[in-house]
Amino acid sequence: MNPALRALKNTIRKDMRHKLAALSPEEIKQQSAVVTEKLLSMPVFETSQNISVYISMHGEVCTQEIIKTLLERQKNCYVPRCKGPLMDMVKIESWDDYLSLPKNSWNIPEPTQDYPRENALESLHGLDLIVMPGLAFDRTGTRLGHGRGYYDTYLIKANEYNKSIGRPPVATVALALTEQIVDIPLPRCETDINPEQILHP
Repeated sequence: MNPALRALKNTIRKDMRHKLAALSPEEIKQQSAVVTEKLLSMPVFETSQNISVYISMHGEVCTQEIIKTLLERQKNCYVPRCKGPLMDMVKIESWDDYLSLPKNSWNIPEPTQDYPRENALESLHGLDLIVMPGLAFDRTGTRLGHGRGYYDTYLIKANEYNKSIGRPPVATVALALTEQIVDIPLPRCETDINPEQILHP
């Protein structure tokens, strides 16, 4: 990525983080309920059995009810586990399992590296759907993440794995608060991968 593009992305990230930090928990809760209802009613959600979903932090659509619904419907629920520059999606077995997850340096619950869990890309089925976060989104569907490239890299791996086991490409849906949708086109580079759909209130 060229330095000018990187600097522009980082400026937008800084401004967006400042905007999101000003939102109250109640505002986020209300918007999250609307977005969650939209996601749960989507045909791709209803038909998918193997779903990964991010664990939310302040300034993102809260995913607790989504995770709880997945487990209640006995779908396979996978959440991110990061090590250095790499991210995997590993399975959580129950709501109690989710509640027991320790918090990482971002204050987000995350499975530990030393506890054995099923890796979605080592399973017999791969993933059907990835529910992903983002920091900002524009009206054309461009996603700006936090800058680490976790999801861009993982989506390539997930689709390569699905292809290797004869499964279709993984579907992708991003969740956004109203404040995360911007009217100006966001900068992007050749390695950025946009979600197929973006849900917001």
